[in-house]
Amino acid sequence: MIEIKCMEDIRNLSAKAVIPEEIVEKISKELVIIKKWSDEFNEVDMENFNTDDFGYGYIVILEGNESEEDFKDLGLTDGLDGVIPEAAESYYINDEKWTRVIVIYNDSYSMSFWLKNCELFNDYEIADRNCSSDEKNRQVEAF
Repeated sequence: MIEIKCMEDIRNLSAKAVIPEEIVEKISKELVIIKKWSDEFNEVDMENFNTDDFGYGYIVILEGNESEEDFKDLGLTDGLDGVIPEAAESYYINDEKWTRVIVIYNDSYSMSFWLKNCELFNDYEIADRNCSSDEKNRQVEAF
């Protein structure tokens, strides 16, 4: 499990090079959106922003080796099987499927989970599952 709460986390994720750079870029853009939403008075610049300082949620990359305790710490008491997401989007990169799942806990707290090659949320996906691979690649580039 990799938690993304600040720009330093993005840099560390990019340096590890275990996740495609296209996904790192999407996560980076997502962190900017979280900052704009949670820091509505622009109290800190992006470099000093940390989701822990605002308490509205953050981004997590699930690696598939999470324990029951890990899921409980994330507020997923029933694990991934018990999640009913607000939205799910999948991106196809290098023959891998990366799914972003948004879970809203209450009016002001939400989480974004990224999963690799996960089929649990196919019924919730926004993307048209019947599109060609060229169309899927354009969807990835459009995000």
